[in-house]
Amino acid sequence: MVGCEGESQPGGSFHFIRGTNMYSYDGDDFLAFDDKNEVWIAAVGPAVETGRKWNSIPVLTEYTKGYLENECMAWMIKYWSYGREQLQQASPPEVHLFSQRSHVDTKVFLTCLSTGFYPEDVTLQIKRNGRILTAEDGLETSGIRPNEDDTFQRRDRVEILETDVSTYTCEVIQPNEPFQGSNKPMLATPTHPLIGWGFIGVKMGDHDS
Repeated sequence: MVGCEGESQPGGSFHFIRGTNMYSYDGDDFLAFDDKNEVWIAAVGPAVETGRKWNSIPVLTEYTKGYLENECMAWMIKYWSYGREQLQQASPPEVHLFSQRSHVDTKVFLTCLSTGFYPEDVTLQIKRNGRILTAEDGLETSGIRPNEDDTFQRRDRVEILETDVSTYTCEVIQPNEPFQGSNKPMLATPTHPLIGWGFIGVKMGDHDS
């Protein structure tokens, strides 16, 4: 396993913090490179001799350290910029509130679907008269699932009486990101005519807001 860790600096540059170059054998750690001290360290007894040989080859140590601090960092910055670009171009998610017939004649499933969001770190809440519904209320969730376009979706639902006239709100909260477009709440009415005064709200912002 090879990897590196860096910290972003003012002006867009990155500062190398640490690197990882590890080898395993039969599923267990075998040998690892300590980039700070520029030495190979054996994780198990049988790796001691290999570590001794590798440490006796200065060009191997120099190459490994140079790769972690340069090539690895270059690749990390490249992929980080790709992700950042996708994040900057991301739009607020689509959110839909609708109802479907239940197997019980007097009940319906009220479903909130949020799709097209990126990254996947979102909070989706269905509220009844301002109170967040939980599994104890019968709330079911699909969890976060991927879309074909690298965005994500989530679907939550709760079974309610068809005659329920409570106010139902679906709220999607996403950490502040440089979205293109408005961050104002969007409202829509549910598609089932027998649910009274239900509406949907989309909230973009910090989890604590």
